[in-house]
Amino acid sequence: MSYTGVWSVGAVPDAEVVALPRRFAHLDETWTVPDGCADDLRWWLGGGDREPYFTPEPTPAAHRFAAFARGGGPTAPAVAAMKDAATDLLRHAAAQGSDPDGLFVEAVRKGEPATALHHGLGAEASAQLPGWFGDFLLTADEVRAVLPGAESVLAVTGQRRTEVLARIDAWVYAMTDAPEGEFDTAGLLAGPLRVLRYAAAHGLGVVAATGTH
Repeated sequence: MSYTGVWSVGAVPDAEVVALPRRFAHLDETWTVPDGCADDLRWWLGGGDREPYFTPEPTPAAHRFAAFARGGGPTAPAVAAMKDAATDLLRHAAAQGSDPDGLFVEAVRKGEPATALHHGLGAEASAQLPGWFGDFLLTADEVRAVLPGAESVLAVTGQRRTEVLARIDAWVYAMTDAPEGEFDTAGLLAGPLRVLRYAAAHGLGVVAATGTH
């Protein structure tokens, strides 16, 4: 089955973000956890990110992480509804022609850009990013709170930057249908941070959502 994975990160009015949880507070709070999610999370955080992923073909570890990240984490009806509403906020921001610094969109055929970034960073560094493998909703106060951690892992230089970019490349060209050499690896590292910085400077919230089409 062919699909394109899309990751969008955008700065939106803080009031819109603050209001979202109240809009869906009436929904059932029964949580659903994908099969094996807890085991996969323990594996990823406990060293699974450092296992061989490509030799050069994708290993079982690579396929396990891809399925884990793609499968989503624990969720509830209110959370799913908020993600749909957050995605609508991103579409509205794009349609309104928002400042380019306040919107980042990356897409790749048969893959997920956010998963590529998390693989590139590894478990310890990606834990500094908010949300669940690319999905998050932040008020303006929360943006300012998470920005230092995001800066520490995304605004990297020297050997660490080279390592992260190489790991992103390895994932993209082994686990997606991106044509060799055509994926904007550096943009995937820089784009989310650019939006967080913009939002922090302008008192805005930030929405990030993964999806496919």
